[in-house]
Amino acid sequence: MKFIFTCGGTAGHVNPALAVAGRLRALMPESEFLFLGAEGQMEMSLVPREGYDIKPLRITNVARGKTLKALAHNLDTVKNVLVSEREARRILRAFQPDAVIGTGGYVCYPVLMAAAKLHIPTLVHESNAAPGLTTKLLAKHVDRILVGFEESRAHYPDPDRVSVTGTPVRGEFAAYTQESAKRELGLRPEDKLFCPF
Repeated sequence: MKFIFTCGGTAGHVNPALAVAGRLRALMPESEFLFLGAEGQMEMSLVPREGYDIKPLRITNVARGKTLKALAHNLDTVKNVLVSEREARRILRAFQPDAVIGTGGYVCYPVLMAAAKLHIPTLVHESNAAPGLTTKLLAKHVDRILVGFEESRAHYPDPDRVSVTGTPVRGEFAAYTQESAKRELGLRPEDKLFCPF
């Protein structure tokens, strides 16, 4: 099988994609993978480090301010979305994936929209409890929405298309014990770890 992943902007979007790709590669070693990311963003170095090919798309975020500078930036973003969707469509036709998977970040929008218009199966995963702007915009267009929390279903117009999966974590993290993690982090065995949630 062939898979395209799209993710970017933060490690919180990139790492779940790498976790899913790694699991799929372990289950189906003959599969082919391609990542699409935002030009100049962290995914352009993180993804190749894990052994996957990635192609850049020129895409920018949406500025939330109400200044002339923000308006100019957003007009540029609209242009970039149109150009990136066209480029994504070209890449999709050449690669011919069986599915396109997005795990967040503004680069997901043009890629998943292009895939949906080409009738390629699509899904988006949202790790946050409440959907980000990109996931909200894609919710009516993708085939399936995956979320980390049961409570997250309420944020989507069609809860029946939402599946609760948790947030994917790379398999190598399962090999850690509390003691080995503390040792690797340079902590003493008696040090207490605090998690606010």
